[in-house]
Amino acid sequence: MKVWIPVKEFSSANRIVHHVSAFAFITALALMMYDSYAGSSEAMKLHQSFGMTVFFLYFGRIVLMAWFGKPEGLGTKFEKFVAHMAHMALYAILLLMPITGLLINLARARETVVFNLFTIPGFEERNMGLYIMALDFHSFLEIACYVLLAAHISASFFHHYVLKDDTLRRMWGKLK
Repeated sequence: MKVWIPVKEFSSANRIVHHVSAFAFITALALMMYDSYAGSSEAMKLHQSFGMTVFFLYFGRIVLMAWFGKPEGLGTKFEKFVAHMAHMALYAILLLMPITGLLINLARARETVVFNLFTIPGFEERNMGLYIMALDFHSFLEIACYVLLAAHISASFFHHYVLKDDTLRRMWGKLK
């Protein structure tokens, strides 16, 4: 039984959520890099806010794909398999990066303020074991994320400019 309804291209809602998710994710990465160089607590707060945005948009993406469907993959069986596995890994990162990031704050007994809209309180007491585990996993996911993002973007351009198929058009709409 197929979970997704096959359609010709992604819906406008799917496209918007994809691009907002990508923007939020890349912004969170950039803010983390800036914070590690500048030591800016404001950059870290924004990093956390954008991370939580990615977390909430993750569920929106799942609902929208179930509601509006998604296009069948293009290419050979092997290419479809590789694309499917890469997308599953990206979805795992979109879910696990914000969760491990939140666990880092919770375990440090610090609150997470999301764009000054709401606050997720930290644990009452610090839990250094959880903190170290979450930090290690978050750091591992960061490296995996760079590899997967590079592969995802490269594959998009490969499909568009080398194979000249409709993969990128189906996500972006009409491209000339």
